[in-house]
Amino acid sequence: MTKEQNHLRDIVISAIIAALYVALTYLSQMFGLGYGAVQLRLSEMLNCLVIFNKRYIWGITVGCVIANLSSTLGVVDILWGSAQTLITLTIIYFVSKKLPNLISKLSSVVIIGTAMMFLIAWELVVLTKAPFWLTYGTVAAGEFASLLVGAILFYYISKRVDLVS
Repeated sequence: MTKEQNHLRDIVISAIIAALYVALTYLSQMFGLGYGAVQLRLSEMLNCLVIFNKRYIWGITVGCVIANLSSTLGVVDILWGSAQTLITLTIIYFVSKKLPNLISKLSSVVIIGTAMMFLIAWELVVLTKAPFWLTYGTVAAGEFASLLVGAILFYYISKRVDLVS
């Protein structure tokens, strides 16, 4: 495959991941769980892809930007929430590169992704005057659940599908 073909393939894969992120976020929002202090974004399970290839960082981040266009918190969530995603995914990518096996890499996604929800809790505290620790607990719990399901799914998917190339 030429360099141009490989670049085009990465763009197409990123676009598909972005579309999946948006669709899964909107599905979560149908149940009132896509935005706010109590959320369970199914789309966050896609964060597990980052351990396989850094190209997924951009697809997920773009998907988050597009999904956050519907956020009730407006432009702050579009910018801050999406920046949190980019920062978290970048940290996960670099940490996971140093880990020895798939299980430890997927575990790092769950731990780091859940811990980094303090940035979303802080955003909600500033914008809605919600109590920090309660808000952090609820958004972190939703993130943990989504990432744990994603880690399990992508563990088995990666046994059948090449997510690296």
